[in-house]
Amino acid sequence: MDEISLSVPRYRPDIGVIAPVEGGTVRVEVVDGVVQFVGDPAGLRDLARWCLSLSDPSVPDGRHVHLDPGYGPLSSESVPVLIARHDSIDGTSASSP
Repeated sequence: MDEISLSVPRYRPDIGVIAPVEGGTVRVEVVDGVVQFVGDPAGLRDLARWCLSLSDPSVPDGRHVHLDPGYGPLSSESVPVLIARHDSIDGTSASSP
């Protein structure tokens, strides 16, 4: 089976959460109440790396990253995105970072 593998540096408290990017593009928009992530292959991998970085076991609970429109990987037409780690999330209630 062919696989796609991604890697990110381990979390370091002195640096924080980082994710190397390939330079792809993702547009995030809300259409009829649905959040849509539309991107080229490199952009989708860049977004995945941010999620992978936050999943590192040594990342503290509550840590988050802000992705702003016009800054990799988000296109300038994108809405801002916040990706957060919450170890106690149970999927039944919304919580703020």
